[in-house]
Amino acid sequence: MSRSKGVPAMAFEFATKELVIGETTYTFKELTVGENDFCADAAKGPDGNIDGRKMMRLMVSKSSVEPKLTIEDLAEAPNRLYVKFCEVVNDLNIPDDEEESPNA
Repeated sequence: MSRSKGVPAMAFEFATKELVIGETTYTFKELTVGENDFCADAAKGPDGNIDGRKMMRLMVSKSSVEPKLTIEDLAEAPNRLYVKFCEVVNDLNIPDDEEESPNA
């Protein structure tokens, strides 16, 4: 979707979180609506149903900032590390009702 001419780009502050594992700091960002839509569409099977595991891997990959993680990287990661990535990405994209928004 493109912007109309003369309409300024929306400037939002996206939430980020860091996860430190050993000597590596992983940084993740909140997804845009478009990125989330991409993940859902890419995770649809031939029957039209979304594969939740595939969608989560796509979300983690899209959300990763530094180091940038690919789907292939995630396939090779230890499961306990992958679960931590998923927790961070879920926290960023589905915050608790009690949390304030980053712009509040």
